[in-house]
Amino acid sequence: MSEDLERVSHLLDDLAAERDPGVRPDLRADEVDLARMASFLKTARPDAAEPRAEFLDQLVSNLGAESTARPTAAPPRHGVSRRGMLGRAVAAAMAGLGAGAVAGAAAAYDRGKQDGANEESVEPLTVPMVPPDRGTWMDTGHTLASLKPGQALRFRAGAVEGFVVNPGRGRPIYAVSAACTHMGCAISWMQQSTTFLCPCHGAQYNADGTVLSGIARHPLPRLKVEQWADGHLWVWSVSEHPTTTAPVPYDEP
Repeated sequence: MSEDLERVSHLLDDLAAERDPGVRPDLRADEVDLARMASFLKTARPDAAEPRAEFLDQLVSNLGAESTARPTAAPPRHGVSRRGMLGRAVAAAMAGLGAGAVAGAAAAYDRGKQDGANEESVEPLTVPMVPPDRGTWMDTGHTLASLKPGQALRFRAGAVEGFVVNPGRGRPIYAVSAACTHMGCAISWMQQSTTFLCPCHGAQYNADGTVLSGIARHPLPRLKVEQWADGHLWVWSVSEHPTTTAPVPYDEP
């Protein structure tokens, strides 16, 4: 298997299994759309996780025939781009579905693509992610010098995972939670499109945390962030082992 084909195969497996593939930050925006469509179609059939009996029978038959046939050299393949590989993966996913299922899945994908942006809560959450009386300043491990304009860097500080973002053009840096507001999956930063993408259900966010497309209904919560004298960026976070257990009132707008 070629390196590109193997890379795409791993990507689709990660998306279908709701894992966060480390290779995705290298994809362009149009490649992200293709990958999301392929994953959506791959999981559209209830029995997609298990091979069909007809497929296994055909595979056994083909392997038996190949073992007795004289091997022939396959012609070299050149110029296959990553987009081409992803396009073929989408086509392969479609081939495994019936025409009606493909049409229905594609229509659902197109409808859902903008649902989050259309139905996003117009009011930001009024309660801070980390209450003032429970937090403490924690080092993200990043410095302002290491955070280039238009870049986001992931951090883990105590019980919180997030991204520090430099929007560029002299605007102040900020920090957002790395948990998708749909079901809490860890989002990824897409440098090529300067957006955040959730691998679980395809929600996409703008760099400022607002919903761009997909199923999410709320923007990513912000975290307080400051640059300290040591040059590092610190965020207001909470310990992984809290000593306070009393509940805190939470009222969403």
